[in-house]
Amino acid sequence: MIPLLLLFLLLPSTFCLICPKEYYLVNDSKCLKAVWTRATHSDAESNCTASGGTLVNIKNAIDNHAVFNFGNTAGLDSIWIGLSCFGNTTSSCFWDDASGSAASYSNFDSFGPNQAGDRNCVRMAVSTESVTMGNSGRWSSSNCGNNFAMYSSGYICEAPPTLNANPYNSMTPACNYNYNRKCYMRSNDYGAVYYKQSAANNYCLMMGYTGGLASIHSKIDVDFIRNLYKGTNTTHVYIGAMAETADRFNWIDGTAWDFNYMDPLNFQKAKCLVMDVQWDGLWSPMDCDQQLPFLCGRKILEYLPALVPEAKFQEPNVLDASNCNSTLLLAPGSISSFGYPGTPSGTCIWQIRALGPYRLGIYFDLWATLGSLSIYDEFGTNIGNVFGSYNTPPFAKYTPFNIAKIVYEARRNPDPNDRGFHAVIMMI
Repeated sequence: MIPLLLLFLLLPSTFCLICPKEYYLVNDSKCLKAVWTRATHSDAESNCTASGGTLVNIKNAIDNHAVFNFGNTAGLDSIWIGLSCFGNTTSSCFWDDASGSAASYSNFDSFGPNQAGDRNCVRMAVSTESVTMGNSGRWSSSNCGNNFAMYSSGYICEAPPTLNANPYNSMTPACNYNYNRKCYMRSNDYGAVYYKQSAANNYCLMMGYTGGLASIHSKIDVDFIRNLYKGTNTTHVYIGAMAETADRFNWIDGTAWDFNYMDPLNFQKAKCLVMDVQWDGLWSPMDCDQQLPFLCGRKILEYLPALVPEAKFQEPNVLDASNCNSTLLLAPGSISSFGYPGTPSGTCIWQIRALGPYRLGIYFDLWATLGSLSIYDEFGTNIGNVFGSYNTPPFAKYTPFNIAKIVYEARRNPDPNDRGFHAVIMMI
């Protein structure tokens, strides 16, 4: 019992919360980084993502006060926060970390969210003057600045805290990359190592990565892993999934399949999974006998409880499988012609949104219609038209920001050969 007691006495100091480089621990729970260079909302989101985070997320009054003090001490006047509003209620405002809406806590000024219909982004007042005026820590809706640089602002990034992985004994393996309570190791950290999937998993285990090949459970983890391979020649790496059936994968470390980032346009049937680390981070099936680079992963102190239970984003309720004429469809999701896979009819309009840090990827896995489809950005500018035939190969369209409107018009004279279309919507 004494050695076990000593171990628990050592845990608080040896395995303490730490933050990524350039971030500071605030309130013993949040890793924050102030950025003084003014940027549009989209550029601010991109810069935070590149450093392993998102714009700051605020879920209660204590954290709101802490973020205000952090920004005020840093000398900022107003900051972007990680909240995007797609309506004039707090329940239509969604946090960057995919934890849901601001319905349970918000601190908007008297005007409320998105009062003008084109103010989808949110700022917080953090200047000394705002204290005098009684606006300290209040949120205000703002044009995102994606078409007007005059709306640029300073901002605060937030990254998930992790645990100190310094070994408490010589048997603990090194942690090459520490992020979100996990350690990662790239196979090319030790040279040009290319293995078949089973050999790659065994190599990870031999190196002390008890999970074997890495499992991935959130979009921020995808973004972090992509950043690990920036500037390298590696394009795809094995990750730790195996096919249970032709269309169902499981993580080989036994963790839940609670996040899916499969490439909707890859129809290959294979038992192993690779991640595209140079483009969008999507996952694709791959023959397990291919010799490829790989990514190892392990939890830090797997027997410790999670620091903060991760809230899972819930897609909004929809009227039917086509989501035709949806007033708000938040990615991930899908759309199709009304009546799909039967003969389409009428006109469908979709208002598509993604969380603040991401663009929309629209993956047409079936286009078998002579109807027409148009895609518009948040300013109403047409950014793409689709006209095709019954045998158009799968294709994808991307939006510049996180808001789009899609309009589909079926042929006026129905054709029994017309099967309509189907598309998967993803955050990219």
